[in-house]
Amino acid sequence: MIEKDIVDLLDARLAAEVYYGMQPQPPDNIPAPLPVVIVNRVASVWYGGFFGTDTDLSRPGIQVDYYDETAEGARRLADQGRIALRDLVASSAGGGLLDSEISYYDEESRGWRVQQRWDMVDYSPALS
Repeated sequence: MIEKDIVDLLDARLAAEVYYGMQPQPPDNIPAPLPVVIVNRVASVWYGGFFGTDTDLSRPGIQVDYYDETAEGARRLADQGRIALRDLVASSAGGGLLDSEISYYDEESRGWRVQQRWDMVDYSPALS
């Protein structure tokens, strides 16, 4: 459920469309409109111990990609997103930890991209 919390939070705070998974693609090789933010779960670790795996509690890795036509625009979105996600404690068992952040020009989207990798803790591993 943490993915839905992140999408809802960023959608409310950022001046960009926010999607889980991928942005709807226009036909005929036309570039998708920017700015846009894409949220994905890229990893999950479930806690375990003497009694086995705790399937109710996970440590998901969440990737948030911010796209815009300019490097400054993508950076501005990422800065605002970082502030919003830093203190997120919704369905999550704890706040997020920003693991990495990189930025570059993305040929495929024909725009600038800032990619953040967050480590979260979540009580409900499935997106509902």
